Amino acid sequence: MSEASHYTNLGSEDIDFTWMHGRGVLEVSFLEPSGWDFVVGPKLCIRAECPWRIIRDGRIALASVDHHQRFGLSAPIDAAAAATVLLAVRLRGGTADLLIEFSGDVGLEIIPFSSGYESWQWTDPTGHAFFVQGGGNIVRHPRP
Repeated sequence: MSEASHYTNLGSEDIDFTWMHGRGVLEVSFLEPSGWDFVVGPKLCIRAECPWRIIRDGRIALASVDHHQRFGLSAPIDAAAAATVLLAVRLRGGTADLLIEFSGDVGLEIIPFSSGYESWQWTDPTGHAFFVQGGGNIVRHPRP
């Protein structure tokens, strides 16, 4: 008989993102039909299956829905083409919005929009996987 796995419920105050400070985004990949991977190190990834946007100088510079759109340009926008250095990471309690501050007055906001579906997930240096469930609930997988 297999052992039951029990996910651990966490609050935003239980999450430590300091391991991300000073890292750069090494790769941004689009996963059909609507997922995005933001790779910040070997086996260290944030996967968003919800809307995200990049804020530059206080304005929306790019959003997940802009990928492959032309907006009157000669070539479609490639939303997977930007990378920079991480300065700070905040997790908004209650909604589990992820706010990442980069150098150059640039930020990435990952914004869960569902009360029922999983919105985004990440792995940390210990190998643990964390999941943001519907309504902003956060759980950690029991084993790395």
